[in-house]
Amino acid sequence: MENLISSIKFNFTQKAKEFLQKANKSALHIETMVVTQCCIPLSIPPTVRKGIPHKPENFHVFNVDGITVYYDRNLILKPEVTIDVRGLGFAKGLIVSDWVIKY
Repeated sequence: MENLISSIKFNFTQKAKEFLQKANKSALHIETMVVTQCCIPLSIPPTVRKGIPHKPENFHVFNVDGITVYYDRNLILKPEVTIDVRGLGFAKGLIVSDWVIKY
């Protein structure tokens, strides 16, 4: 299990790096998000938020190119995770662009 965790490769697009620089943040966290609609839990891509999570003990910690990445311990371990930016103007936010959900 520990080998899988340490082998996760994080990629940042240039836009994502610039977004973090403009926000003056050197940390982000990727966390699971469960949406419940009519008593049926839906699996959606994880959310990416700037900064340190409220409970860092619930995350695996990585340092990638000077950026501290907190990866939720409840998420599936992916071999590669790409962080990008989506949105326009003030509605911009970080996303995991290569997260695929299979049903």
